[in-house]
Amino acid sequence: MEDSIRFQVAVRSIVGAREEQQDAVYVHADGSKVLAVVCDGMGGLRSGRLAGLTAVAKMKELYFAWDRKVSAPNMFLRAVDILDESVYGLKDEEGVRLAAGATIVAAVIEGGDLFWLSVGDSRLYLLRQTEIVKVTREHNYFLRLNRLLEEGGITPAEYEREAGRGEALISYIGVGGVEIMDINSVPFRLAVGDTVLLASDGLYKTLTDDEIKRHLGADAGESAAALIKAVSARRNAGQDNTTCVVIKCRENDTEESR
Repeated sequence: MEDSIRFQVAVRSIVGAREEQQDAVYVHADGSKVLAVVCDGMGGLRSGRLAGLTAVAKMKELYFAWDRKVSAPNMFLRAVDILDESVYGLKDEEGVRLAAGATIVAAVIEGGDLFWLSVGDSRLYLLRQTEIVKVTREHNYFLRLNRLLEEGGITPAEYEREAGRGEALISYIGVGGVEIMDINSVPFRLAVGDTVLLASDGLYKTLTDDEIKRHLGADAGESAAALIKAVSARRNAGQDNTTCVVIKCRENDTEESR
């Protein structure tokens, strides 16, 4: 697999209707190895941007220092605590801690094996042939409410009363002790033709999963551009920052581009 598959990667972002770009993104593609990270900063102007940039920079640092004797899931597990501490400890010029945070969705591909990390509500999708699957959860209040409703801990009426706060995050980088995260312990084996998509919530809160799938073509660059163009075309008054990373699995003899 390591010799038969290569990756075409594309990154696109827009500010949308926000005052500044608080999404941060990093991609490193080297033959059969890929690191992709998308962070969505939280905490108001400057704080959110700083949180996202800090989380991405720290994840990049940990990736390049990664001893492969440690499994990818364990590397991610250790990274969560380090990233969380780095963002939680951010301070302003007067030494006051910033109320900053960031989501993170990260993918590591090694020789065709895909591992992912998610904290918050940025997403990772997998497209194989005609089926698109969201493999990460949104770590928000709905996650807790849905569990309580299923277990009989709240009534449907109580659920409806609380649903207005459902999208509030209950887990993110910078919370000061991350307890909820998604890390796959068993690698997902990629095949030629597969697509991996990482995205901040500005994408999926604007486009449905079916719409996202329709814009994922054979070329990574064209796919990423089409997704962002579709988001921009909605002209939503409150359009959030939107970032996507598209990773296409190609035959080894296909020219790699970004």
